Amino acid sequence: MIGGTRLQGKSAIVTGGASGIGLATVERFVAEGAQVIFCDLNPIQGAVLGSQIGTVAARLHHRRRPAGGPNDGYAIAERLGDAVHFMACDITDATSLAAVFTAARDRFGGLDILVNNAGVGGGEISIEDCAEPLFDRTIAVNLKAVWQGMKLAFPMLRERGGGSIVTTSSISALLGMPGQGAYGASKAGVLQLTRVAAMEGARDMIRANAVCPGGVVTPIIYDSPLMEDGFGIEAVEKGLAGSQPLPIAGRPDDIAAAILFLASDESRFVTGQSISVDGGLTAEFDSKHRKPRIDA
Repeated sequence: MIGGTRLQGKSAIVTGGASGIGLATVERFVAEGAQVIFCDLNPIQGAVLGSQIGTVAARLHHRRRPAGGPNDGYAIAERLGDAVHFMACDITDATSLAAVFTAARDRFGGLDILVNNAGVGGGEISIEDCAEPLFDRTIAVNLKAVWQGMKLAFPMLRERGGGSIVTTSSISALLGMPGQGAYGASKAGVLQLTRVAAMEGARDMIRANAVCPGGVVTPIIYDSPLMEDGFGIEAVEKGLAGSQPLPIAGRPDDIAAAILFLASDESRFVTGQSISVDGGLTAEFDSKHRKPRIDA
C-alpha cells in the first residue's frame, strides 16, 4: 500500500467501503493519514435484506459474504486500526445514514471529505423487461442516497471552512449501454447532481466532483449478486483487458487514486468535473486500432 501525508489531519466518510473501489479508497485514505468512517451492509444485513425490501430488489445486493471475511466491515476496521471506524448501514435509510455523519463529528470532530461510493446495479436487463422494484432500488441507492449524503455533508464541510465531495459515477452515465437503463440513468443523475453541488458549495470552498470508472475488477462484476454464481476474478480480468484501448483490466486502486486526488488539496481548483478512469474507452471512436487480442 502506498503511504504518505496527502490527507494528514483530514476526516472522511466513505460509503460502500467494504469492497471493491470503496475498500481500496478506505485503505488509500488511511495510508495517506486520514481518519475514516466507512459504512456498508454487514454480512448479516445482506443475508436478510430480502425480507425487508423484497427479493427482487435484494438481488442487487451481495448475499454470500461470510462474517469475518474480507468484505466484512468490522473485520476490515480491525485490520486497519484506530484511524478507521465501520458502521453497518443501508444508505437508503436516512436515519442510519445520518448516524454515520454524527459519528464523524463525535469521533473525529467534524468532516473534511465525503466519498459517495456505494452503488448497485449494472445489467438489470432491458428497459422493457426491468422490474419496477429493481429500477426503484437502483435509483434509491445510486442517486437519492448520494443526494442525501450531500445534504448531510454540506453543513459539516462548511464548519471546516470547506472540503471535498467525491461521488462514484460510471461510464454508463456517458454511453448508451443496453441493459443498463436504471443504472445508467442513476449514474447520469449523479453527474448533474455533482455539477449543481459544485455551484452551490463554491462560495464556501466546498468542491464536488465525480469519477466515472470503466471496466474494473470488483466484486460487483466477478461476484455479481445478480447471478447465482460469480464469474471468478481471472475470467473477468481477462475479459476486461480486451474491452478498452489500454489492453489491461482496471483495478480498484486505479479508481481510488483518482478519488484521492479529488479529495486532497492538490485538486483545490477543480470542482464540478467528472473524470473518466476507463482505459480510454469513452475517448475511442472505434476499436480497429487496438492490439489484436490473443486468447490462451
